[in-house]
Amino acid sequence: MDNSKIFNDAYPELLSRVKPMDLSQKLNILGIQKQGPLFIFDFFNQQLVFDGDDFFDVTGADLNPAVKVVLCTYILMCPENELKNDGKLVTFREFPDAGPLFSRFTENTAKIIQTSFSNQVEALRNKCLKFGGTILTNQSYDISVRFRALPKIPIILNFNDADEIMPANAGFLYRDTAATYLDLQCLTITCTYLTGLLIQN
Repeated sequence: MDNSKIFNDAYPELLSRVKPMDLSQKLNILGIQKQGPLFIFDFFNQQLVFDGDDFFDVTGADLNPAVKVVLCTYILMCPENELKNDGKLVTFREFPDAGPLFSRFTENTAKIIQTSFSNQVEALRNKCLKFGGTILTNQSYDISVRFRALPKIPIILNFNDADEIMPANAGFLYRDTAATYLDLQCLTITCTYLTGLLIQN
């Protein structure tokens, strides 16, 4: 998660736009929960909290500024009504205007997974389960896992291990509706953050 200064600089303005909003009207649309004065967001198997003034995790610890930017954007981009269809699965490249960002996106996500978990499928499986991944049945891949970045932002990681002919290969899929809830920068952050979780010791 680089560029922390950029996110630190962006966060106060985004937060100032979130604070006046009545999130109680958006619970179902965003898939968030309300407990007393607190709003609870599920983020990669973690519960993150908004108390009306700031975002933090359930222990009270501060959050990565990039994650705070994602949460603010998720609220600010909230559609007027709950979407009736979850949409079809697409690669990051298939989102409008994503082409120029795709190379960097791949360098920071799929290529790192490929390098880190070549010939280590079981280690990848265990890491995925640790962070709330659901193993899917897909005969096309050695492992296919669905994560929930946010309630309306599922991410699927597909991975094929290296063999005698081909190196390891990894790819991520979003629902095409993800761009309704997050901009391209924030969608990039979700996969970069997930990659960081998977490769941490």
